[in-house]
Amino acid sequence: MTVTPFLAKLDRKSLHELFVTCQATARSKEHAQVVSLSLAIPAIDPLAALEQLRQPEHLHFYWEQRSQQTAIAATEPVLQLQVDGPHRFTQAQQFICTSLVDTITAGALDLPCAGPHFFCSFTFFEETQREPRLFPAATVFLPRWQVARVQEQAVLVANVLVDTQTNLEQLTDEVWLQWQHLRSPKANSRGGLQSTQLNSPVAANYPVLTETERFTTAVENILQDIQTQGLQKLVLAHTLDVTVSEPLSLGHTLATLRDRYPDCYVFSVSNGQGQAFLGASPERLIELCDRNLVTDALAGSAPRGQNITEDTNLGAQLLGNPKDNHEHQVVLDFIQNCLWELGIQSQVSSPPHLLQLPNIQHLRTLVTAKIPQNLHLLEILEALHPTPAVAGAPQKTTQKQIRKHETFERHLYAAPIGWVDHQGNGEFTVGIRSALIDGCLTRLYAGAGIVAGSDPQRELAEIQLKLHTLLDALL
Repeated sequence: MTVTPFLAKLDRKSLHELFVTCQATARSKEHAQVVSLSLAIPAIDPLAALEQLRQPEHLHFYWEQRSQQTAIAATEPVLQLQVDGPHRFTQAQQFICTSLVDTITAGALDLPCAGPHFFCSFTFFEETQREPRLFPAATVFLPRWQVARVQEQAVLVANVLVDTQTNLEQLTDEVWLQWQHLRSPKANSRGGLQSTQLNSPVAANYPVLTETERFTTAVENILQDIQTQGLQKLVLAHTLDVTVSEPLSLGHTLATLRDRYPDCYVFSVSNGQGQAFLGASPERLIELCDRNLVTDALAGSAPRGQNITEDTNLGAQLLGNPKDNHEHQVVLDFIQNCLWELGIQSQVSSPPHLLQLPNIQHLRTLVTAKIPQNLHLLEILEALHPTPAVAGAPQKTTQKQIRKHETFERHLYAAPIGWVDHQGNGEFTVGIRSALIDGCLTRLYAGAGIVAGSDPQRELAEIQLKLHTLLDALL
């Protein structure tokens, strides 16, 4: 990766001169160069920017954690990788590293979220078995347009390909006009998109008796396997299909989720073929910044109370429940063992505590570590996915059991979704509390962790709580 000094005052002429220099580099290397230009813009709403920039035929990525005042929107791939198979994490890492070799970075690189970012989504399973494949096992793309805001600072990152045949006048105009547009008072609307009451479902395939019986029967069979086959835990998921009269508005749906769940990771990824996967996940799978890693052990759930007294009692019961604490410890042990096998000495930075969301609360423990320079974020991600929080333990056995008991394809449900930047920093969440949007059809996903002592009816109630909570937010 080449870093080009940035002119203190950028005008159209200096922008064109920058592209001329980059074209000369492409000519001398006999290889096209990616020019990644970071430009300061007013603190606009990246979600509103996404609504202006995205096209249905292009991949898009959206990521926001409102409580941290951080949001990123990206669309229109300049470079992309889509692969299936067991080597997907390694191939994704190689793609990112190789792409950066021929990348020239310039501009306001001191701004938060500046520089090239690669946006990633991985399916839960490396291969699709039951349904047509909607998302490849791994998708990684470098966007043409990225708009990010961290607190009161915002940046436009324009990534463009420059080779010996590139029309530099046209390219200069495209980047210059987009920058001017995002600096305009109209784009600098502080309100952004507002959440609204969206379409009402005209037909809802709620879990009916036969479906719930299938789920509770599966839980009973899993409990027998825990006793006889050495399983520690298995996460069993359920789906809910809802049909609406008109396709949901992506922008307003995401605005609703971020308003209702400010402490969650609100996300959306598309496949460029009409389907989008979105949600509000409470679970951080991995965060890496300046070689400092943070990951969450998140397992054990309870509803919120209707008043302060009931809520306090439910939280205390969750903290003291042996079944939930065992489920939580399985996840924590797995994460620490995975890191240890990678040569990483981790620390538990907090005892199990409550993560309280509007309708549900979880047990959470934070794990931190210092990561060596030679270890890539995606290597750690590959080792951690899937954690017992979304699959079970032992890891390989439970994945086979999930295939046995679930009658649908998970796609991106419970899988890693996030980004990696040019410095090796990045963050991934787990695609839970999520839904697949396909025109007028919405499929919602939710899961429950089954361990020794689980009660089938209680697990069913947890599934229904998660499904209906998300349904209320989306519709």
